[in-house]
Amino acid sequence: MLLLSCLALRAQSGFGPEVGIGMSSMHFAPAFGFTSASGSPVFSWRAGGNTDFELNKHIYLQAGLFCAQKGQNREFSFYTNDTLNASFHQTLTLYYAELPVSVLYKSGMQGKSRFFAGLGSVASYIIGGNNHIKKETSFNGNSTTVTHDYNVTYGNPVAMFDIGMALSAGFEAPTGFYIKLYYTVGMKDIGLGGEIDKNRMWGVGAGYLFGRGRNINKEKDELIDNTTD
Repeated sequence: MLLLSCLALRAQSGFGPEVGIGMSSMHFAPAFGFTSASGSPVFSWRAGGNTDFELNKHIYLQAGLFCAQKGQNREFSFYTNDTLNASFHQTLTLYYAELPVSVLYKSGMQGKSRFFAGLGSVASYIIGGNNHIKKETSFNGNSTTVTHDYNVTYGNPVAMFDIGMALSAGFEAPTGFYIKLYYTVGMKDIGLGGEIDKNRMWGVGAGYLFGRGRNINKEKDELIDNTTD
């Protein structure tokens, strides 16, 4: 925060909203003893805002605050013997508050159309969610099905804090509007009790950057008009 404050005092900075939609999944393995496991991605989104600090002509530091939805659909089973086995279907939905910080390279000059690409990190903390589980058990030929819905709470079913790596690439228009592709991968195992869970999210986002120096041509035109008057 001290670094960002210092940059804001000396650099041309931009700020503005960003939204994105995509898919989310996990690197997943159940607790020990499972006989099969698979997962499929679910719809994800993120919404928030970014600040964009110019370090030099092409290098920028970008930081933001977002709310994001992640999760996964899962199928896994435990086979004990011919008379006892259990299978599970789980839909895990997690809501995160995220703090991404990235270093971007932008081609061309500010106020012109240009492409950009970036690499950074993102710290996340769970602020809510839902854990839907359908359990089917077979014992001595008798089958039972039980369904539960749990709110995601502290330490259940995954660890609350996550840290990951963020990749992005896109196009920025002279007006400050931009569109980008993004991918984040969790570097921390948030699974508990022998379970392995690592977040993955990818999607497309769009945003707008306000701030002095974002559109050089517009500022030149306004200066000419004022001089003429």
